[in-house]
Amino acid sequence: MSTRRASAPPRGSERRWFTGRAVVAHIALLVWVPGCIVACWWQVGVARSGDSLGWVYAVMWPCFAVFASVFWWHFVHDDPATLGRRGTHRLQQAAEDTVDPHEQELRELALAAAEAEDPELAAYNAYLASLARPTPPGRRNSS
Repeated sequence: MSTRRASAPPRGSERRWFTGRAVVAHIALLVWVPGCIVACWWQVGVARSGDSLGWVYAVMWPCFAVFASVFWWHFVHDDPATLGRRGTHRLQQAAEDTVDPHEQELRELALAAAEAEDPELAAYNAYLASLARPTPPGRRNSS
């Protein structure tokens, strides 16, 4: 009698390695890094035959492989939905943070005083306010 258990579904941290985008990233890395190693070896041969520029390329190819490895790591571990949710949450928090009413009143008084002293500033602010107003569909804002 065999007590064989059914394999449990992969947990969250294990699942990320087998998503569609992760598998594509694994395959790309498995092709790119050996290609960089071959290109580096070839450039070392070119450099040893007398072309000094080959040494620069011989150093650059391993850098490309390291860059690809870092990109692969982030591509597999970063969840686009989570990153998007984080960014949206930060923007919502910034919008919800209210300005102190006293501070807002001081800003409005300072703006009113500046506009009273400078009619060009008042005209410019009125122009900006007219641009900020929503326009009905099919009409252009002609200010």
